[in-house]
Amino acid sequence: MGKRSAKSGNSGGKGIKEALFIEIGNDWIKMIQAETGKGGVTISKAHLEPLDSGVDIADNLAAALKHKKFSSLPVLACLPRQAVNVRLLELPSTDSTEIADMVDLQIGRQTPYSRDEILSDYRELGRSRQGTYTRIMLAIVQRSVVRERFYEIENANLDVQRMGVSSEGVLTWFLHRTRSENHDKAMAVVDVDSFYTQVLVVHHEKVVFTKSILVGAKQLLENRDESFEQFGQEVQSALQSCQEEHRDGEIVSVTVSGAGVHVDGLAEALGSSLSLPCENADCLSDVKLSKGVGDLADARYATASLSGLIGMALKPSALEFNLVPDVVSMRKTLMESARATSALASLIMLAMVSASLYAVLACAFRANHVKGLKQEVALSQPDVVKVERMIEVIREAGDRQDSRFSPVNLFPAIHSCVPKDVYFETVDIDQAGMKIAMAGTASARKDIRELIRLLEESELFANVAEDGRVTMDQEKRFKFRVVGTFEEEE
Repeated sequence: MGKRSAKSGNSGGKGIKEALFIEIGNDWIKMIQAETGKGGVTISKAHLEPLDSGVDIADNLAAALKHKKFSSLPVLACLPRQAVNVRLLELPSTDSTEIADMVDLQIGRQTPYSRDEILSDYRELGRSRQGTYTRIMLAIVQRSVVRERFYEIENANLDVQRMGVSSEGVLTWFLHRTRSENHDKAMAVVDVDSFYTQVLVVHHEKVVFTKSILVGAKQLLENRDESFEQFGQEVQSALQSCQEEHRDGEIVSVTVSGAGVHVDGLAEALGSSLSLPCENADCLSDVKLSKGVGDLADARYATASLSGLIGMALKPSALEFNLVPDVVSMRKTLMESARATSALASLIMLAMVSASLYAVLACAFRANHVKGLKQEVALSQPDVVKVERMIEVIREAGDRQDSRFSPVNLFPAIHSCVPKDVYFETVDIDQAGMKIAMAGTASARKDIRELIRLLEESELFANVAEDGRVTMDQEKRFKFRVVGTFEEEE
């Protein structure tokens, strides 16, 4: 896929308090480490290195990281404006989905390369034509350019979160510098780099025009007169094109930035050529420099522009372009999914191990507790036997002292319950078993029932009933057998 939605890549710059900002051009490696605090942005470390052909960029980056002791921080990188085709378009819609579809159609018209050879992204610049159109800035770059720089940074063991365009950084820096000024009038910023210059026209805090000019600080310093004239003509042509496209945006001032501030007389010559107020603006004056940075204004770095990186450091959340290769995005997504899955699996394994450990410990504790109880039982067994014997002795003594069921007391109680004309042949008292059995004769069955009733009502007997069949003897008397139990006291 050649297109990437700008809306899906915004997270790379939000909430970052400290980061590495890297720009790799055709002739310079630029790297700064910046942190945001209450007093503003501080550049704590910096590395500027000219690039020669055949140099291994990854090795140079790794050496610089080690020598300057850069921290392991997220990396926000950008491509030089010269390597990117930037187009400003007006699209007849305000719906985000429709805008994305229209941009997808426009990409093929804005570049001669096939879709498979390019990466693109865009950012919305606001509404136009009474709010019915949307202005966008479209960035298109060859995949090979992005891939080369991206993998060089990755090979230096750095984590690249975003690959933007230096124009965004220049815009952010310029808006920060002119935050107290009125933006009702259009203003131009001319940011000079070593071999090229980018011209941005800003109106109402939005970019309304951008162009890359193939004249840079090296040409201006080496061939002053001829390069000044050519440079003035190129900038004048760019601003005229802007005026033709936006007749309502009159340009009132020009700001020279980047390496242009180190070219003596450039601002004056450009102002004279354009007949506009023109001033120099050093981006380093908008940040704090720590002692470890060194002198970035040294003549060795006079041809390098840091405006883009400084702007990115001033406000990472303002960055919207993200030209990270699709393969890298997919790889990061897969790696994040794998890490999340691994973390989940680790948590599950940890939970299972914890549960197993808990179960083992619980079983061991219970087994140890049972073992302790058994030992206590074994130790207390002699005392238990002794107490049981004492209880038996007490019970036996109590039974022997209980005279309620002795024959002396039982016979009067039985005698009081015997109806008239009932005679006993045997009375069997089982004092140990707490039972009594009586056998005898009665003249009538009702006498037997009366005997049972009276015995039941007695305080000494319970569960009195006939035992066996009632028969009649030769004398016509009913023979019976009655059994019962002793009534125990509650």
